[in-house]
Amino acid sequence: MTSVDLYGTQLVLYLLIFVRVMSIIAVAPVLGHQFIPVQVKVALGLFVALVLYPLIAATHPAVPMQLGSLVMAVIAEAGAGLLLGFAMGFILLGVDVAGDLIAFDLGLTMSSVLDPETGVQNTVLTEFLRLIMTLVFLLLNGHHFILQALRLSFDTVGVGGFTVNGAAADTLIMLSGKVLIIGIKLAAPVIVASFLMNVAMGVLSRVAPQINVFILSFQVKIGVGLMVLVTTAPMMVYVFKNLLAGFEENMLQLMKAM
Repeated sequence: MTSVDLYGTQLVLYLLIFVRVMSIIAVAPVLGHQFIPVQVKVALGLFVALVLYPLIAATHPAVPMQLGSLVMAVIAEAGAGLLLGFAMGFILLGVDVAGDLIAFDLGLTMSSVLDPETGVQNTVLTEFLRLIMTLVFLLLNGHHFILQALRLSFDTVGVGGFTVNGAAADTLIMLSGKVLIIGIKLAAPVIVASFLMNVAMGVLSRVAPQINVFILSFQVKIGVGLMVLVTTAPMMVYVFKNLLAGFEENMLQLMKAM
């Protein structure tokens, strides 16, 4: 192999690594946020690919140099990166579900703002919870896990070796099902408190029919719900920490299934 062929092979391998890195960065939580400039994302992708290159080049076989095989390798790398990045976002998507459940239960669905990351309308409470849990995600080194998962993905799925299979699809469906579980677990204290308030208001309407329970329930439910939300915030952070630890194990299962 001539020096030109050697350098060409090395460049192709680096570009394939870069494609997977950028695919994950584009859709992963925090790193893929729209507020982060594209130039910063590309620079981060080039740097991470440069760091990973020596580790992968030492153990990876020769990359395909034919045009057709190279195109298929690029598609495979982009698919692997997008799949992993998309699955990593499920943990924060569960926080959005929790915020929507709480806002719906407390009657706060009308107070909505535009989410710049997704481009859809979310309630103010949902955006607040997402910001808090994103900070917790960073404090728990969730962004480090994204980079670790990226490195491990090359051990389980070689460069250009990604294929769609039933095991990966089943694991991805299982992870998507956890979104609702995460939302219910985080929103459970407020939902239970709201249910007890509804029971109390029902009893009050029977005991004192002259009281307009329907109008009174709006203020009481919002006040009690927000009070419960504030008092149970440390517990929600603890639950989110445990959910994140379990979610990391599920992500490892997904990479092995790929």
